[in-house]
Amino acid sequence: MSTGQAAAGPLAVLHRRLHAGPLLATAPATIGFALLFLVPIGAFAVYSFLTAGLFDASGPLTLANYEEVINSDVTPELATNSALVGLFTAVICLLIGFPVAYFLRFSAGRYQILILLLFVVAMFASYLVRIYAWRTVLGPQGVINEALLQLGITDSPVELFLYSRTAIVIALVHILLPYVVLVLFAGFRLMPASLLEAAQDLGAGTVQRWRRVILPAMLEPAASAFLFVFVLAAADYVTPQFLGGPGDAMLGVKIEQDVTATGNWPRGAATAFLMVLGFLLVAAIVSALLRLRHRGRRRGRYRVAT
Repeated sequence: MSTGQAAAGPLAVLHRRLHAGPLLATAPATIGFALLFLVPIGAFAVYSFLTAGLFDASGPLTLANYEEVINSDVTPELATNSALVGLFTAVICLLIGFPVAYFLRFSAGRYQILILLLFVVAMFASYLVRIYAWRTVLGPQGVINEALLQLGITDSPVELFLYSRTAIVIALVHILLPYVVLVLFAGFRLMPASLLEAAQDLGAGTVQRWRRVILPAMLEPAASAFLFVFVLAAADYVTPQFLGGPGDAMLGVKIEQDVTATGNWPRGAATAFLMVLGFLLVAAIVSALLRLRHRGRRRGRYRVAT
């Protein structure tokens, strides 16, 4: 055996190990993703085509579940409530999250880590505890009504705050806002302070810096935060049951009732899959808008260059 052949053996082994390294490193995450996400989704897909029984499902395969959900009189109202709650929650979270994340990135100074830690700790607070807290705050004997009564603004407790879509949105904004702040902060981390200083040196005011520098550069993080909050808020089924009124039910509540109360698992699975299709449509629309924005910016740069 020649010296070159002897050296080729260890080099070939090292080459194979380097190629196998990333696969081995991602194998646990891939297996976990498959078991915790793909397998349940596949099971739901099968259930959505089965024939419903009482807390049971069996053959033959049928499209009747999808037909029943689509033709139901309550589906449009539930879908509208879900879409509005998701939209309002996502927009309000972005409106609050942008200035907070901007402050953390450029103005918090030595308190940045402490404030970020507070946001992270808030994410671990009990979901139900926060819902009950808002139920207390917005209730007839809550802080808001007591303040209104003490100030003489109203003579009796205002029922508008509790058991309404407003209460649902307020609670969901409180619950989901830390996620938005962290996503936007991660986006701001990639923006050098010198960029804003250059815009200021060129005469751009606060509004112009936000409109022409900050917002265009933060479109992708903002879109990610919007989709994240929209999906979680629109699919929520706990908050509407505690803080919503009779007309504020959402699709998530209907799915929960089909699965746990009426025992119609196939119909619940079909409703869930139609919700997933709706979320994918929203994501596709947001992605298309981002692509159009990037295409327009590239055309503008080409015109300037020529």
